[in-house]
Amino acid sequence: MTNVWMALTISLLFGIGIYLILRRDIIKIAIGFGLISHSINLTIVTSGILNGTLVPILMSTINKYAYFVFSDDYENGILAPIVLGYSEDYLFTDPLTQALVLTAIVISFATTAIFLTLAYRISEEYGTTDVDELRRLRG
Repeated sequence: MTNVWMALTISLLFGIGIYLILRRDIIKIAIGFGLISHSINLTIVTSGILNGTLVPILMSTINKYAYFVFSDDYENGILAPIVLGYSEDYLFTDPLTQALVLTAIVISFATTAIFLTLAYRISEEYGTTDVDELRRLRG
């Protein structure tokens, strides 16, 4: 059921982003690109959700309900318990997708900042942020 809600949320964000990109105001276009990048980030994180025993960061199981994460001493087989008591009903997320999305968020923030700075300069220079009006001013 969680996947259905995530799919609806991603679809809604993407649809609103497309709607805003098709508007004539530069600020709305910038917000639309931000929403689309957030929906793509949610898609990537959602693709990294794994069920139960398929978790990539867990190395060993004691029984089907308790896990140990990473080993402190490989030679003696001593495992350091980080998470105990999880059952197969819990969802885990692949850490690689989270790292990729974190990088994408930083890049998206930088491009949005540049885009909004350009929109501010256009507004100061021409007195409008309407794309059609700017096209008429250009000649």
